[in-house]
Amino acid sequence: MEGHVVTTNPWLVMAINMTVVFGVLICLGFLMKLIYIIDPTKKKPVKAETVVPAPATESTKSVEQPVATSNDEEIVAVITAAICAMGYSSDRIASIRPAISNSWKLDGRLTGRT
Repeated sequence: MEGHVVTTNPWLVMAINMTVVFGVLICLGFLMKLIYIIDPTKKKPVKAETVVPAPATESTKSVEQPVATSNDEEIVAVITAAICAMGYSSDRIASIRPAISNSWKLDGRLTGRT
């Protein structure tokens, strides 16, 4: 049988090739699932510790400490609205972070605008 063609039927060749291709894809899918399950870089879930507040005394009841709040969400919303008003969509905004300098003039010079 050396040098003889096993089959000349194109449908059989196509079926064999597709079986091999999809078999390899299924094996790769299982391998990806396995790697996802045993992923060593996945962060471990942090168990929430229950903190029992200390009983309040008379001296701590009269003094209220101010609660520190940040307006980061409001600032991001305003910046996003301003960028959208300039014609960009909110999907194109990758990140919003504070600039290195607080000076608009210096920032313009650094970016090449005069």
